[in-house]
Amino acid sequence: MAGNDTTGIYVGIDAGGTSTRIGLFRTLAKPDFLLAARFPTQQSYEQQMSNIISSIQASGVQKLAGIGVSIGGRMAKDGRSVLVAPNLPGYVGKPFAQDLEAQFGCRVCLAHDTVCGLLGEKKFGQLRDSDRCAYLTLSTGTGAAIQLRKATTTLTVSIEIGHQLLDGNSLICLCGQVGCLETFTGGRQLELRLGHSVAQVTDTAFWDVFTDKLALGLVNLAQMTRVEMIAVSGAIILHNPFLLPLLGQKVNSIIRGALLELRPALLGENAPLVGAALLLEVPADSILH
Repeated sequence: MAGNDTTGIYVGIDAGGTSTRIGLFRTLAKPDFLLAARFPTQQSYEQQMSNIISSIQASGVQKLAGIGVSIGGRMAKDGRSVLVAPNLPGYVGKPFAQDLEAQFGCRVCLAHDTVCGLLGEKKFGQLRDSDRCAYLTLSTGTGAAIQLRKATTTLTVSIEIGHQLLDGNSLICLCGQVGCLETFTGGRQLELRLGHSVAQVTDTAFWDVFTDKLALGLVNLAQMTRVEMIAVSGAIILHNPFLLPLLGQKVNSIIRGALLELRPALLGENAPLVGAALLLEVPADSILH
């Protein structure tokens, strides 16, 4: 991609709790990209920024149209830095957008990874025809974003679905609260409690509890926001395809007076990466950080 593009290359960065990927996009009209780098996400902000900068430079791209970044954390209201990130505490308050702009001299946009996942699925995936939709990720953490649209008005916002409180749950969450849904559904918290990766779990009783708790959380989401369709992704779902139909059955057995359809994200793990690049084309005031 080096040297031949007259308008510049769009860069998408997906900085998840476990790994970071960098994609190069010639156009935002389709979800095709060249994977320029993949590396473990660093807890040190300085090391992470160094890895991002060196990876983009190593790609050989001479002109950037902009950089969009998906991060597993809540953004500050101005969308320039990370405000809350239980899984990436070293990033909080750091000048993420400013540092990349100073290095590359182009526009930089940041958003929660679920907002980016939703943008990807909204333009190219399962959510294209829904005006009341959500994106759910089940991976290192449990996160979601919702989008409500009417006529020409669209609002996209990340929500702390994993940090809603469940009655009777005495487990302490990594966020500091007691009783969060994510203590039952977050990959990092489950790994700490189990002593091994969730990928090694074969006990059906474990997954029954997982889907029981998550179904309650999703019904709460539907009743409070009136979203009608959710695109679901994240490593836990991608590695355990039996979970989504089981989860859908449990949601439908509980919910009353509302509609909620669960679908696998068509872009899979690429949804946040594609959506990160799409941040460069969506109106800034359509995203509530």
